[in-house]
Amino acid sequence: MSAPDRFAGLPLTVRANPRARRVLVKLVPGRGLEVVTPCRFDPALVPGILEEKRPWIERTRDRMLAAGTDLSGALPDLPETIEYRAFERTVRVDYLDRPGTVRLLENAARLQVAGPAADREAILDGLRRHTVKKAREVLLPWLDRASRATGLPYEALRVRRQRTRWGSCSSRGTISLNAKLLFLPAPLVDHLLLHELCHTRHMNHSPAYWACVAGFQPDYRRLEQEVTRGNRYVPAWFL
Repeated sequence: MSAPDRFAGLPLTVRANPRARRVLVKLVPGRGLEVVTPCRFDPALVPGILEEKRPWIERTRDRMLAAGTDLSGALPDLPETIEYRAFERTVRVDYLDRPGTVRLLENAARLQVAGPAADREAILDGLRRHTVKKAREVLLPWLDRASRATGLPYEALRVRRQRTRWGSCSSRGTISLNAKLLFLPAPLVDHLLLHELCHTRHMNHSPAYWACVAGFQPDYRRLEQEVTRGNRYVPAWFL
């Protein structure tokens, strides 16, 4: 598209999403400025939208930079360790320079990553896919336990790497969880699972919904506030 590669001093990415109903402008840690559009949206309109939002973009940019957030868009460093706070495990990562596709092998507290050292993006992608797979293994039994404890059944679980939502629940009772939950402290994971399970009963954030949450977790307001700051636990390479 003809939009510039940078805007307000930030790297700019424009992408279409079939589920998007309107244009979204976001500042994403580690990536910079991101514009998400519906699939049939005219990309020639993006520069004008960015100009309209320039004051908000610049205020948000300055606030995030002052807080130490990386918006450069540069590839993050490869991690030496991975800390899964959700189940209190720290894994050491060893890298082997090998040609071909990236392969990962985890054994106890060590993760071996074999792949071309020069292709850092491929290695990062391998680490992300490995983490999503681990999240499925960890979160499915966790959600099952929470469902039995609360008496709130669900139909199915999906785990993905998402940039914004921590979770969601469909009208059919399918719960989607963000693999980033592995990096959060366990009490926040418990709360987020409860948050989605209560949506199987109330598909909104009505007083009845919050009464459902409060019935199982009276301290939910504090936990909701903690969740809004949850990305501080997530490593840059997984954002």
